[in-house]
Amino acid sequence: MGCAMSTAILCLICNSSCSISKVVSRFAFFPPSPPTYSVEESPEGVGRLVFANPEMQAAVDSVAHVAQLLQITVHTLLTSRKQRITLLHFKYPGVQTTLLWSHANAMDIGEMYFFLLQLALNLRVNIAAYDYSGYGASTGRPSEAGIYSDIQAVYEHLVDSGVNAASDLVLYGQSVGSAATLWLGSRVQVRGIVLHTPLTSGLRVLVPAADGCCSIAGCCSPVCVYALCDPFPNMRRIKRVECPVLIIHGTSDTTIDCSHAMSLYHKCPAECQRDPYIIRGATHDNIVEFDPERYFEKMRAFLSSLEDRDARPLAAPNMSAAVQPRTTSTAQPRTTSTTDARPWRPRSPPHGPPPQAFDPVIKPVASRR
Repeated sequence: MGCAMSTAILCLICNSSCSISKVVSRFAFFPPSPPTYSVEESPEGVGRLVFANPEMQAAVDSVAHVAQLLQITVHTLLTSRKQRITLLHFKYPGVQTTLLWSHANAMDIGEMYFFLLQLALNLRVNIAAYDYSGYGASTGRPSEAGIYSDIQAVYEHLVDSGVNAASDLVLYGQSVGSAATLWLGSRVQVRGIVLHTPLTSGLRVLVPAADGCCSIAGCCSPVCVYALCDPFPNMRRIKRVECPVLIIHGTSDTTIDCSHAMSLYHKCPAECQRDPYIIRGATHDNIVEFDPERYFEKMRAFLSSLEDRDARPLAAPNMSAAVQPRTTSTAQPRTTSTTDARPWRPRSPPHGPPPQAFDPVIKPVASRR
């Protein structure tokens, strides 16, 4: 089996002009087409999102009075690869903490607008969410190198805008966004890191690693054969982080198995480990919707813990005691989308129920697809 998969991957590389980066781009990125929004600039140079779906635009307009509680700005940044990417910045008055959000591979920031608005209001934080090159209104084509250049541009913009990364910046990576998050988090000092349904590496998503490299399966496995060019090597990068790390995953995730989360947890430096939020029954698509109240509770607790730099890491998690949904919650678990059968097709825009205080006004629009 390992040899067959290695041969199949070799054929893909040969059919992609012997370029591994082209293979990665082909299987790892699925930007919404057409994009869910465009950017419109006023004569004064102020940008705003214009949504392609009239229902979505109407819904956004209907909650304008809620959005006024925040300062919402749209920026266009130039990356080191000469691409122009879109940054959506929610600023909560009077707070310093900023979440730098790297989204999953089959969504753009337009799809996440309502959730990001809810998150900023509920957690009372600033949120900087950006689109990778080739997503939304960002130019270029998505690639592994591209997402690293993209997050670097956002980081530099935030620092130039006055954000103290070491004390106020929390990186949040969802699915493939965990790769960009750990790439940056292993290079600069930040306050904390959140990994939402993360992967250990690109090849390990397609082909689980064999028990041992000395076995026949191990030697022939793509994870061994292509070890030097394994994309998104989160397992190596997480060893170099120097801040608290919260990992969130569902036990019923069929896109990126929950074992990826536990592998990353054990590779994380002991002083940076925080008890993972493992949700029994949750899939790749419904981490937030499965139990919104518990999700926000866990996020608040983690952000609060960052106030104490000397907080001691919690004990190693017991997988048999994975978090159960609260019986009082009205959230119903969703079945995994049929699109999850496609390799590297996680589509999990976390359009969970809004904070209760805003139930009458914030109502997420159903996905276009």
